[in-house]
Amino acid sequence: MEAPRLPSVFKAHRAKQFDMKPRYYDERKERIEELKKKYADKEVPRTTISFREKVEGKWRHERSRSVGKSNFRVLIIIAILTYITYLIITY
Repeated sequence: MEAPRLPSVFKAHRAKQFDMKPRYYDERKERIEELKKKYADKEVPRTTISFREKVEGKWRHERSRSVGKSNFRVLIIIAILTYITYLIITY
């Protein structure tokens, strides 16, 4: 809460401020939080690679392959343009 102001000749207009907290019930969020609390104590054996780790590894591999292909393509284009430039200059 703000202290009352003294009257003045110049009015400083302030925008109204609202402190609205939305009120709604998200059943999915509640269910997920309950499951997190339920399984937070349990330790999962790490004998196998998790699905997330598999997907991340696959994405990393695909990304490195696509970068390599892109670099090779750029080298081929530069070689072709260099050859064409050489032919134009020599004739």
